[in-house]
Amino acid sequence: MKTVWSALLAKAERTLRDARLRLAEINRRRENALLQAEKVTALLLDYNQQLHEVQQRDHNATEVNNYRHFIVQLQELKSRSKYEQQRIDIEFQLARQVLISAERERMKVDHLATRAKEQLQREALSLETRSIDAQAIQQHNFRARIS
Repeated sequence: MKTVWSALLAKAERTLRDARLRLAEINRRRENALLQAEKVTALLLDYNQQLHEVQQRDHNATEVNNYRHFIVQLQELKSRSKYEQQRIDIEFQLARQVLISAERERMKVDHLATRAKEQLQREALSLETRSIDAQAIQQHNFRARIS
């Protein structure tokens, strides 16, 4: 028998599933951002090392300026990457809070649905007991009239 509680429980479970999917998506983006930041950091270290090597040998100013310009661009990219990571971290925390809230709501509805089901079972048992008692009284009264 479908009750309002089963419908509410299904809705709460859908909300919970959606919150989990959202959190997983944000976590995937978070991991990608971390990987990109690591790549930029590695490039920055590599180009700093190359610049240092160029400066140790005979070089022209254009070559050094090209390295410095590219390093500045990498530093800007690293800065943007850090900002993006912070934004994703905030989004991740908010999604976690939504997930926790959805899980609490699902647990609450599940508890209320269980209580309602148990109440229905108690009422059905009570009704059945009263019915059996009423039939027993009717049979007793019927036998008493016959005798």
